[in-house]
Amino acid sequence: MTASPAPTSQLDLGGITLTYVPDGEFRAEPGVAYPHGHEDVLTDGLDVLDDDGMLVLSVGAILVTTHDRRVLVDTGIGDRTIPLVRPGADRDAYMRGGMLLENLRALGVHPEDVDAVLLTHLHADHVGWIGDESAGTVPTFPNAEYWVSDDEWEAWADGDGADAVGPRPHELALIATRRRVLTDGCEPVDGVVAVATAGHTPGHVAFAVRGSSGRALVVGDALHCPAEVLHPDLVWVGDHDPAGAVATRRAITERVGDGAEVLVGPHFPDAVFRRYRPTAAVPLTEFAP
Repeated sequence: MTASPAPTSQLDLGGITLTYVPDGEFRAEPGVAYPHGHEDVLTDGLDVLDDDGMLVLSVGAILVTTHDRRVLVDTGIGDRTIPLVRPGADRDAYMRGGMLLENLRALGVHPEDVDAVLLTHLHADHVGWIGDESAGTVPTFPNAEYWVSDDEWEAWADGDGADAVGPRPHELALIATRRRVLTDGCEPVDGVVAVATAGHTPGHVAFAVRGSSGRALVVGDALHCPAEVLHPDLVWVGDHDPAGAVATRRAITERVGDGAEVLVGPHFPDAVFRRYRPTAAVPLTEFAP
């Protein structure tokens, strides 16, 4: 079966709901995405490739809804396309967005309704809707605070926007005006706890979400593809600290290994909500409430 970017989908944890809100898609050549070996991605029966053999990743945000809060985990890439030109690639790779606000409106959520943005990290496909580049310091979400770890902020805060996959100057400027500090174990929103998951970037953070009837772990880019749960030693081309990223993936695999916690992979194709079942033929299966 051919993989596709994941659609809008919801997970009710009891008093707190997670909604995957699509913004666009990400296509990458497997051998470039995993420069130290990608064969495991192709041999486990996982549907992660398109008809052209390109790795399919979703791009979007997770909307966290409680009785009185509307919170986004990351903000997608924005209304743009970023070509990913890598040495040795012979097919076009790219990240593309533009649908996040439209998909939020379809859910009855307007930009002013969002009161916090929790940032797993500051790569371009996670901060793209912070603000419109042409509008300068006008925020997309005018009532939101921006939560990011100190290590992540310090790694990018002096950037000039020249890194195609890093944050742009206007995004950093907007975050700086309302930044709150994420620390391991802090609870920026009731029921949502920050989990340090450095490796992909210096201060990457995942979020453990607990409701009255279920638990979930939003992993950001600690995991890009379902194959990385089955094979946590896979190294993604963009990992800042490959050894640290592998250690983080191993820890996540162990954490979700009993199947009690739903794995939320915003880059996963087809279904971002998954449950790890080590006894199944394909351990990652679509989660059905």
